[in-house]
Amino acid sequence: MSPRSKKRRLTFRERSKNRRPGDAHTRLSFCASNHISESLYFSLKRQGRGPREIELDGRIIITPEAERDWRLEREAETMAKRRARDAAAQRATTPLLPPETAP
Repeated sequence: MSPRSKKRRLTFRERSKNRRPGDAHTRLSFCASNHISESLYFSLKRQGRGPREIELDGRIIITPEAERDWRLEREAETMAKRRARDAAAQRATTPLLPPETAP
């Protein structure tokens, strides 16, 4: 890690202690707030599943609304996966009934 990036991280840690709920995020504070790594953040972004970003004077900012929307999208995605998994498990455990014979 370069000395410059070390300095940036230290500055971030010092300033992030003063961050209030509702403040806009940088990428680092977004990752820290949502307990994800930077590599996961960039992986999600490449997949088109990252939060909306605003570029302002060369800085990337993530608004509280974008963070809220991102979380809601991830929750909906998780629930859809769980419903599909539960439906598949239900189909797998349901016994097949023999066809009824007509008299």
